[in-house]
Amino acid sequence: MRSSNDRDLRIDFFRGLALLVIFIDHVPNNPAAAWTLHNFAFCDAAEVFVLISGISTYLAYNGRLQRDGLAGCARAVGRRWCTIYVAHLLMLAALWTVATLLSRRFWAIDYVDSLRLTWFHDSPREAVISALTLSYLPRFLDILPLYLVLLAAAPLLLVVVRYDWRLALGLSGLVYLAAWLSGVNLTQGRNHHGWYLNPLTWQLLYTMGIVWAHLGKTAPRSTPWNWRWAAGASVLICFGALSGAFGPWYIPVTSHPWLFLWPFEKTFLSPLRILNVMALFYVVACLVRPQAAVLRTPVAAPLLSCGRHSLAVYAVGVILSCLGLIAVTESADAALVHAIVNLVGIPVLIVLALMLEWRRTARFASAAEAVPALPVSKAAA
Repeated sequence: MRSSNDRDLRIDFFRGLALLVIFIDHVPNNPAAAWTLHNFAFCDAAEVFVLISGISTYLAYNGRLQRDGLAGCARAVGRRWCTIYVAHLLMLAALWTVATLLSRRFWAIDYVDSLRLTWFHDSPREAVISALTLSYLPRFLDILPLYLVLLAAAPLLLVVVRYDWRLALGLSGLVYLAAWLSGVNLTQGRNHHGWYLNPLTWQLLYTMGIVWAHLGKTAPRSTPWNWRWAAGASVLICFGALSGAFGPWYIPVTSHPWLFLWPFEKTFLSPLRILNVMALFYVVACLVRPQAAVLRTPVAAPLLSCGRHSLAVYAVGVILSCLGLIAVTESADAALVHAIVNLVGIPVLIVLALMLEWRRTARFASAAEAVPALPVSKAAA
């Protein structure tokens, strides 16, 4: 366990914030979503989450790679992969159960169809097989499968980054361009099943997160922390904010590959989305230190806890998003119901994270008390 003295609190804080924003954005027509990132930038909370996932992957497994080699690192990643895979399947089962049970009592719309769960009723055997192979992704279940694909490649990616981070970025960029220019689309039929976030393009942002963390550890002076870069990043952030505020200027992406340049194209992760989230992270890294005093305040503690227990918070957030969708739809988007969904859902996620953090702290404290004191000889004394 890394001590609080050397842990980068920014990672937990902004990951926790991203998870709460994802919950807010998942509830349809949510008034609170008017104040989230996607209205003030080309990117949104998904890009923040994936970039932070790349950074945290390096911090979590680079040490294991150094100590135990590729095999040891792959075993550690494999254990985490299995945990997330099981969590994804449990979320899918819970989502289907909630939608099926509640659709028997509420009829404003077909909630099973709205959540893209009809395939389970029409062809349950095929749907289960596709769900197990991650080729069937109902609504709200896009991020974890993407992360599973990225995490599976993490051991080899870490090896390449340690060998030469430029080579890693070059190879990742080639995959991105190949998928972008060729129009390779893993999202065919996504109205019923399939991928919304194309992993062949989103892997570039994940790789950039790993490289960012690698340079921060091995060559901190190689990162150009100066006012010129900060000014350029700030200009890009302002441009994204103005574009988001006066947009969105959405054009459906056709088979023509050059339209993937359109800044609001999310499936293939348009270049402006990548530049925008990287600019945001650069400015935040310049202004906020890893152990900033503001991140140690009681106000920041809930978000830190959400970031440290991201899997549980995300899983419960998906179920709450489903319940929120049903509640606001049945009430015809009543303002009071929207307020209740936010004022109940967000505190539930925070309380869950704080309880898990309390349990985690208590477990480590018990383990520390259980370690016997080593006898000290007179000579040593």
